[in-house]
Amino acid sequence: MVTAIVMSLLLVAALGVFAWLIVPRFRLLLRLANESRVDHLGTRLWGTLKFAFGQARMPREPVAGFAHIFIFSGFLVVSIATITHFAHAYDPSWHFPGLGGQAGLVYLLVKDVFEVLVLLGVMYGLWRRLKPTPSRVGRSWEGVFVLVMIFTLMITDFLTYGGEHVVHGTSALPYNPAGYVAALLLTPLGTSGAHLVALVSWWIHCVAILVFLNFLPIGKHFHVITAIPNVFFRNLRPRGELVKIDLEASETFGLRATSDLTWKMALDAYSCTECGRCNVFCPTHLTNKPLSHRQLNLDLKHALYADKPTLLTGDKSKVEALEPLVGGRISPDTIWACTTCGACENECPVLIENIPRIIAMRQHKVLMEGDVAPELARAFKGMEQNQNPWGIGSDQRDAWAQGLDVPRAADLKAKGEPIELLYWVGCAGSFDDRTKKITLAMVKILRAAGVKFAILGKEEGCTGDSARRAGNEYLFQTMATANVELLNSYGVKKILTHCPHCLHTLSVDYPQFGGHYELVHHTQLIEQLVAAGKLELKHEVKSSVTLHDSCYLGRYHDIYEAPRKALKSVRGLKLVEMPRNKSRGVCCGAGGARFWMEENIGERINVHRAKEAVACGTDTVSSSCPFCLTMLKDGVAELGKDESVKTLDVAEIVAQAI
Repeated sequence: MVTAIVMSLLLVAALGVFAWLIVPRFRLLLRLANESRVDHLGTRLWGTLKFAFGQARMPREPVAGFAHIFIFSGFLVVSIATITHFAHAYDPSWHFPGLGGQAGLVYLLVKDVFEVLVLLGVMYGLWRRLKPTPSRVGRSWEGVFVLVMIFTLMITDFLTYGGEHVVHGTSALPYNPAGYVAALLLTPLGTSGAHLVALVSWWIHCVAILVFLNFLPIGKHFHVITAIPNVFFRNLRPRGELVKIDLEASETFGLRATSDLTWKMALDAYSCTECGRCNVFCPTHLTNKPLSHRQLNLDLKHALYADKPTLLTGDKSKVEALEPLVGGRISPDTIWACTTCGACENECPVLIENIPRIIAMRQHKVLMEGDVAPELARAFKGMEQNQNPWGIGSDQRDAWAQGLDVPRAADLKAKGEPIELLYWVGCAGSFDDRTKKITLAMVKILRAAGVKFAILGKEEGCTGDSARRAGNEYLFQTMATANVELLNSYGVKKILTHCPHCLHTLSVDYPQFGGHYELVHHTQLIEQLVAAGKLELKHEVKSSVTLHDSCYLGRYHDIYEAPRKALKSVRGLKLVEMPRNKSRGVCCGAGGARFWMEENIGERINVHRAKEAVACGTDTVSSSCPFCLTMLKDGVAELGKDESVKTLDVAEIVAQAI
């Protein structure tokens, strides 16, 4: 009776404190902007099983990943025993339905195996946090405390069962091997001594659980509570798709203060595990830029907590007076450093959406404050006046095709002929002298394979990718609307492009404006033509090539094999992979409109990537994106290797073999 009363008092106190800590945090979510995340329940449940319970992304770093899997899965298994311990305060013979008799013994064996795995994971975790050279997780008293708590839970469970075996004279083998070892250690204490140790261990186990429960909301381990819901409410839209702003209905745009965050953005901040995986392949972090996604999550979380009293009052005047995020809690250099490469989101085990909120902060700076870097402002002006960021006269867009007799869409329409394939050349392929060579190589390939195609010529406009990722949603929507109207007027169904940014914008962004097209990247088409025997590569190209993976082609569209197969189809060519490749390749630094901006902080990203490419020892560095090619070309030149190392697009190499 006394045990039951004491346990009841502990439970009431602990759960009361937990509610006092947790309720305001979830009230805060309800105060923030609404965002619908309850569609496709089956897909959401499956994703939760895969990423939250199945820990699908953890093995990307095998040792640390499996250590976490051991701890997480072990904690789930041991929780059955923990609940049983609490129930025994009221009924010492209670067990979960179905876990009596033989089934209960099997559970004991499974529990012991998982508890040992948990201890292995905990010891590895402690070593990572306490070793002389800090790992990416850093040193954290909180992390050490939590690991020690978990260690305590496992050991006290062993001792509780071991003491009971000594008291009752039962055999622990073969179903309770850990309990057997504990019983061997406790046997010299005698029955009364073993009973005392078991009783103390039982109380320590139960109290530790309650302390742990109330520790979770006050630190980074809040993610233990929020990570599973965060995965459930993950983004199910095409990767990289941004929310379309209603420019007519909205009075303010973008993200100014914590009051402008959506509840999902806040849940993301709550759920950050501070593991640092987001920084491992982040080009800004690797080159000492001020952007660290882990730190950004911390800054947003701290800002939310600081503003919580004001946000919960709902007082409009006070809410509008909240300190701005950018320029207040977050440096402007932080949000403008991002290349939107997606490495952070690709690595995050709890599927935090970093990029949309960065772009939302840019939107406020650009649309509401007119705060734009001069070089980016020039690119915007070029898009507004001449439909390209270079600002070159739009009448020069198809000058590259002079004398080539390339069909125009308008001519085919006038003849009543369908446009089987529209070649979207893009701004770089039309105006940049280096990239024009990729365009010409593609024309050569298309004609060699007998592919019927057409271009828009002077009618083609900028897709607006850079404008949207830089936060200029108004300019982007203007260009997108005009382009969709033009494409639909020609009845375009299938579009070829050699620019991954054009591919992404046309396939992911344009459906928001009524533009639904089948997009094919030029490396995909080359692969298909070679496989079908339509493109014959007669000549050897004796060259060693390393391939840089475009972020917008790879991470955003999972196109990794097409460029490789296209290169491997060339006789005499040797492909050498960079150490960091495919989904773990490092950005060239051009994405997120960074191509148009100066880079004055830390190491230049393109140089960082070029170093890795040059270190492969090949005579050629290849890419499948015109912006990547330019960045790599400049990086190789800055390293003084431009005379010995060529930079070529996949199409240029393939064209040599025709």
